Amino acid sequence: MCIRDRVSTPALAAAEACVSPAALAEAEEAARVVATHRAHLVAGLRGFASHGLRVTEPAEAPFVLVRVPAAARVRRRLRALGYATRRGDTFPGLDENWLRVAVRDRGTTDGFLAALGRSLDRM
Repeated sequence: MCIRDRVSTPALAAAEACVSPAALAEAEEAARVVATHRAHLVAGLRGFASHGLRVTEPAEAPFVLVRVPAAARVRRRLRALGYATRRGDTFPGLDENWLRVAVRDRGTTDGFLAALGRSLDRM
């Protein structure tokens, strides 16, 4: 039995498109852009070490895990300022002191970092 007998024609077409030279080049560029934005986010987050914030490194995903005292309060303050972060305690092995911060473009990250600073200063 050939793979064409087990996989639909649209699925085969999608698989072929995903491994084309153009698709692979696009994926490589997207990964490079995310890495650049992530480095900017991590550098900004490190600036809050005096507030007890700790960045989990090395970060290689499109999000960054941070440990911060009173993370639930910080998350609520950030939400009030227009920024959402994900609770860490929904992930196995993490507790309520963890936040998951998505990697975004430089402008969004700069706004987030400013809001984070305001949130932490109120602690």
